[in-house]
Amino acid sequence: LEGYDPPQTTRVVAADGTVLGELFLERRTVVPIERIPTVMTDAVIAAEDADFRTHEGLDYPGMIRAMLANVTSGRLAQGASTITQQVARTFFLTREKKFSRKIREILLTRRIEERLTKDEILYLYLNQINFGHARYGVQEAARFYFDKDISEVTVAEAALMAGIPKGPAVYSPLTHPDAARKRRAYVLGEMAEQKMISAELAAQAADAPLGLAPQRGFDARLAPEAVARALDEITAYVDRERLRHGGYRIETTIDPRLQRLARR
Repeated sequence: LEGYDPPQTTRVVAADGTVLGELFLERRTVVPIERIPTVMTDAVIAAEDADFRTHEGLDYPGMIRAMLANVTSGRLAQGASTITQQVARTFFLTREKKFSRKIREILLTRRIEERLTKDEILYLYLNQINFGHARYGVQEAARFYFDKDISEVTVAEAALMAGIPKGPAVYSPLTHPDAARKRRAYVLGEMAEQKMISAELAAQAADAPLGLAPQRGFDARLAPEAVARALDEITAYVDRERLRHGGYRIETTIDPRLQRLARR
């Protein structure tokens, strides 16, 4: 946990916070678990692993069902992955479908559960997973889909986001809105089933519009010289590779309104 240092986005911003440029290996902004609202953690647990808070890392009934199916087919056709298993696989293993890899995953899962709290496991999972469109972690997903900080998402937005990691290419609300709505409804139903929210709230959220933010992105043509200058100056303190690995916010004195006027 102490060594968790994934690639994050470095942003160069204007005086008012307007993004002028980005540098990244992966678009990710790590946020502490305290900043992630309960509605978001509940939605992910409901979508991925309903018994996460009570089990010891492994879903034994699910594993037995998967094992029987795999023995019958003679290959790893099915899996039964808890959130902790997904953390073990994401951080330490490949996705190859071999029995030996599955055994290592089970052993690592038990060690993770012994060493980390449930909130620490969620912290790793929620900051690491892919939400589609090259956005990793809940903070970048909230920014991309809703133009919000993760702390501000609603029940409907949290359920929509929680449904994406199962298949980012299939459940993206931008490219497959109908599939995303159905997946959101499923997640909301599971949240109601687990008493995380009321049935009435689940029904209201399921009927809500997707509410996606316009996909504008930043204007890379506004102040490219200032971005280049800022990156050059900062390399006196941080080498370029570390800068690309990221997580930095570089603030400039650029006034976007005056900059547009000057360009014109």
